[in-house]
Amino acid sequence: MLCSFVLKKFLPIIFFVTGSLLPLYALDPGSLFDTHIVVRDIEINGNYKTKRRIILSELPFSIGEQINMGDLISLIARGKENLLNSSLFNRVEIDFYYPDRSSVVISVDVKERWYFWAFPVFEQEGRNFSDFLRLNDGTYFNYGVYLKHDNFRGRREMIKLRAVTGYKKQMVFSYQKPGLNQKTGWGVNLSWLWSDQMPYATFDDKQVFLKTLGSRLLTRANVDLSYSYRHNLDHYHSVNLGYENIDASDTLIALNPNILPDGKGLSETLSLGYNYRYDLRDSKVYPLRGTYVEAEVARIGFGVESNYEGFFRGRVVASYHDILLENLFYSVKGFASVIDSEEVPYIFKTGLGYGESLNGFEFRVIDGSSYGVAQTKLLYELIPRKDIHLKWMPLEQFSQFHYAIYLKAHFDAGYVVNENRAEGNNMANELLLGYGLGVDMVTFYDKVLSLNYSFNNFAEHGFYFHFNLAL
Repeated sequence: MLCSFVLKKFLPIIFFVTGSLLPLYALDPGSLFDTHIVVRDIEINGNYKTKRRIILSELPFSIGEQINMGDLISLIARGKENLLNSSLFNRVEIDFYYPDRSSVVISVDVKERWYFWAFPVFEQEGRNFSDFLRLNDGTYFNYGVYLKHDNFRGRREMIKLRAVTGYKKQMVFSYQKPGLNQKTGWGVNLSWLWSDQMPYATFDDKQVFLKTLGSRLLTRANVDLSYSYRHNLDHYHSVNLGYENIDASDTLIALNPNILPDGKGLSETLSLGYNYRYDLRDSKVYPLRGTYVEAEVARIGFGVESNYEGFFRGRVVASYHDILLENLFYSVKGFASVIDSEEVPYIFKTGLGYGESLNGFEFRVIDGSSYGVAQTKLLYELIPRKDIHLKWMPLEQFSQFHYAIYLKAHFDAGYVVNENRAEGNNMANELLLGYGLGVDMVTFYDKVLSLNYSFNNFAEHGFYFHFNLAL
C-alpha cells in the first residue's frame, strides 16, 4: 500500500523532471496510472538449477505484454507469492525499472532450495502424530531409505523412491510432472505394501488392529496415472486413473468377511476421478489471506474380473482467509463428502478420521457414507516472520532460515451420516463439536508444527500434536 501510494504521488513528477514523459502527461497522475506499458524484458538471477521457463510460468505477466501501470505493484506481489508457493525457492525478490517512457523491465532474484534428499527413514506409523502416541507399544515404527529429487532436471519434476520395513513393508516409486500455466502435466505412482498388522474393524469409534508375528495379513499393489492442466495460474484440473490389487489372508477374512468386495480374499479394482481446484491464497502451506475451492468426483473400486460395481464419491472443500485487525487473522473452512452407497468394504471405508478430521477427535475414526464439517480459526501473529542468515552454514540452500509463531483459537463442528452404524460406535449421526487453543510455528521448507489443547462434546480433551514433517 505504501509503495503504491508513493509511486502514484511521486513517479509522475520524477518522470516530468527527467523528461521521461511529456510534461502535460506528467501533470495528470490519474492518466499516468491508466496508461499501459509494455514488459520489455524479464531478467532472472539465481536460478542455477531451475529453468527460466519454469519461473516465467509463475508470473502474471509475460515479455511483450501490455499491463496497466497502476496494476504493476499488485502484479509483482502476486508473482512473488506464486514463486514462493512453487516450493522451489527459499527467497524471492522482484524489482523493476523503466528504460523509457513506454516500457518496463522486471528483475527477479531467487535463492534456490536444496532439491535432492537421500537419507535413512525412521518414522512413526499412524493416522496422525497424536494417534501414534496413543497406540505406540514400540512396534509402530518404520525404518528404511528414502530418495527424493525435487525440481528434477530444473523443470519442477519430482521423483521419489521409498523403501521401508518395520510396522509395514513398503516400496513406492513416484514421478510427477506438474502442469505449468496453460500447460499440461502428468504423473505415475507405483506402490507395493506388505503388512502383518492391519486395522480390520471400528469399535468405540477407534480402529481395531490385528497383529501377527511376521505372518502376512495383507498385500496391496497400486498403479496410479494422472493427467493435469493449469489454467490462468489459479485453476487446476486433473484426471486420475488407478488400478489396485489387494490380497488378504484367510485370518483377516475370518475376522471381517466384508474387508474386501464380495467377501473374497483377492480384489482387483479400478478407480477413475476428476479433480478441480481454484487456489488464490497467499501461501499454500499456511495461508493468511485468500480463497481456496476444490471439487472432486470419482468412481472407486469397480471390479476388473468381478461383479463389484464400486461406488461414486463426491467431495467439495472451500476456505477463506483474511486479516481482521493488525496481527489478527481469521479463516473459515468447510468440506463435505458423500458416496452413493450405505455400506462399502472396510478397505474402502469412508468417514471422518481417515483423511480429514476435526480438532479434538484426533484419536477417532467415525465411519459413515457422508459427512460435513465447518471449521473456524482465529490467529494472532505472536512473532512475525523472522529471516535469519546462518553465516556458519556452508550450504547456501540452508543458510536462509525463517520462522513465525501464531497463537490460535479454533472451533469445529461436523456431522457424519451412517445408516448402518455398528454397535459400539456412538459418534456417527450425532453433532460433533471440537474447540480449543494452540500455537503454530511456521518455518522454512514448508514446515508447520502445531501444538493444540482441544476439547470435544464427548467430554474428551488433551494435547494434540500435528507435524507436517514429511519431505
